[in-house]
Amino acid sequence: MSFIEFHLLQNFAPSNLNRDDTNTPKSCVFGGSQRARISSQCQKRAIRTHGVFNDAVVAHQGDRAVRTRKLAIDIRDHFVALGKSETQSEAVAQNLLEQVKLSVSKEKKHLFKTEYLLFLGLNEIAALKTIAEEHFDELQQEKLDKSITKSVNDVFTKGGKSFAADIALFGRMVADNNNINVDAACQVAHAISTNIVTPAMDFFTAVDDELQAGEQGSGMMGGVYFNSACYYRYAQINIDKLAANLGHDNEQVFGAVQGFFRALVQAVPSGKQNSFAAQNPPSYVKVNVRKDGAPWSLSNAFTQAVVIDKPDEAELEQQSAQKLEMFAKKLSSMYGESGFIFEGRSTYIDNLEEYQGKDCGTISQLEAHMLDALQGALECK
Repeated sequence: MSFIEFHLLQNFAPSNLNRDDTNTPKSCVFGGSQRARISSQCQKRAIRTHGVFNDAVVAHQGDRAVRTRKLAIDIRDHFVALGKSETQSEAVAQNLLEQVKLSVSKEKKHLFKTEYLLFLGLNEIAALKTIAEEHFDELQQEKLDKSITKSVNDVFTKGGKSFAADIALFGRMVADNNNINVDAACQVAHAISTNIVTPAMDFFTAVDDELQAGEQGSGMMGGVYFNSACYYRYAQINIDKLAANLGHDNEQVFGAVQGFFRALVQAVPSGKQNSFAAQNPPSYVKVNVRKDGAPWSLSNAFTQAVVIDKPDEAELEQQSAQKLEMFAKKLSSMYGESGFIFEGRSTYIDNLEEYQGKDCGTISQLEAHMLDALQGALECK
């Protein structure tokens, strides 16, 4: 088994990138102290919706996916636009989805939406519309020929063919039909802060621009919670699984990995960005391409939080990077370094210890070396 590991340090200015149900930045207790947290789901959405992910996937002949409850509505509207009646179009869309055990809601609020979100490749949606066009009249009947049912199911259970890149990476789970499920090739950890964090609140007032002379008071007031934290971020891609999910099409594998890497570095969660503009890129990016063995998260480097309590101490990012590299060396001394195809990093942090891997000056250089190592890993199959 071969895989790629990604380790990042990213220090954000005051922000509320990923909030809980009380609008407070998400957090957790780690190593006995309160840490800031950004959920795995939040990071994955930022990655798969980022333009650089799309561009890389498309440039390598891959497909993209969309998460939606509006599949039946999309199919219905497609036929209405072709001049079919809305009643007929709804019957066709509903019957089509029932062939893969999917149903639409009858609730007024979610009328004709699927019961839950579906993660669908754009090519899958197009294939469903093609089947519906070819069998429009039959799909209005109660009993269908088994060949139609098989064709609809084959759209999702491709048997060696390629899934959309983001489905191949992040997987798909449909409770009502296990045959549609796709095992994820990528794991993304919750990002946790290397430092102890206590949320603060920004109390604000808004002035009414049309106040007349002598009028006083605020037009509105409120509070926004925020924090500032240096996050350790970790993700890994199982190269074998990704290749299988993409039909062993190496071109698409390259597109998915390249797009993931670029978006991993560039994508920032959108939460409260208009209020905080926390557009802070990572200061440290490390990539390992490994064969055999088991993946290594380095989160335990921070069970004891980084604390800056003296003016002359190294800055938060530098101390975090030093702890990260020291912990990686401890793991290597215990388990050995066999299986490393490539180990490299790109960072603007100064005064780090001598590095055993390849120090890459830019992110682009790190990407190029990673893709060369990926090519070697694929050729070993």
